[in-house]
Amino acid sequence: MIKYLKISIIAFLLMLTNGLTIENKIILKVDNKIITTLDIFNEIKDLKFFNKSVNQLDDEEIYNLAIQSITKHEIKKNEIFKIFKSFEMQNKDYFNELIENKYKSLGFQNMEKFKNELINKKISFENFQEKLKVEILWGQLIYSKYYNNLIIDEEKLKQQIFVLNKKKNSLNLREIVFEVSDINEIETKYNLIKDDIQNLGFESAALKHSISNTSDNGGNLGWIDENSINNEILDELKKISVKSITQPIRIQSGFLILQKLDEKEIQKKFNEEEELKKLIDYEKNQQLNNYSNLYYNKIKKNIKINAP
Repeated sequence: MIKYLKISIIAFLLMLTNGLTIENKIILKVDNKIITTLDIFNEIKDLKFFNKSVNQLDDEEIYNLAIQSITKHEIKKNEIFKIFKSFEMQNKDYFNELIENKYKSLGFQNMEKFKNELINKKISFENFQEKLKVEILWGQLIYSKYYNNLIIDEEKLKQQIFVLNKKKNSLNLREIVFEVSDINEIETKYNLIKDDIQNLGFESAALKHSISNTSDNGGNLGWIDENSINNEILDELKKISVKSITQPIRIQSGFLILQKLDEKEIQKKFNEEEELKKLIDYEKNQQLNNYSNLYYNKIKKNIKINAP
């Protein structure tokens, strides 16, 4: 049935691309939310517009990514409604700032040009806003549920800063966070991801395999000071050269693969208080991301997901 649906949706996309029409059918149900062929088509348009590396994937992989993206969105939205009851943003300035950051990252100079291009591509601006709101509120939900569970060993972090005080490097990193149902599958999964990194590029591999929130951005973490990386992960990064990837690193929500895009030595005055704050913030974000993945997987188990 699933294989048939994949073939059907690919044929459907090809027909729409060629200007033909086809009956809009139910493809999936996420609890009581019906997902149709048109929903999948619109999701694929969104993915291709906002994540250029999606175009490196084949039709079936893009289809799978669209299903995964819609499912995750609906599960998160359903959980958010239980807590917040609406998508109204309390901090509208922050919300508008995120929208601005997004369209500028795509190469648009202002909101008008961004909206015009969305109209040209027949992509809903309102749908884009909703997705952004869901991610913001999901972050708030995770923060409120797990902030008191965060464990920060400041003395250990201070010692890490002391060790790095004489020389300060910054690393440009990408990440893929993945799960396996059986511990014996780690090597197989790792080799599959390595092959996709080599054949498709890291950003496309991240979209395809990563469960981290950074997957939408191709796994890009940007430049991170060594001081802001915990010692276990930093040790693994020191083992690899630029452009290489680490072995799988065990983290709370699964396994982490990092790619070191570049590294440089930073020449600036060292402020221990500022560096400690950066390291604490990084640790908090890492732990919250882990809790986010764990909580999502927990609620997903109670959601009915099936094809008609």
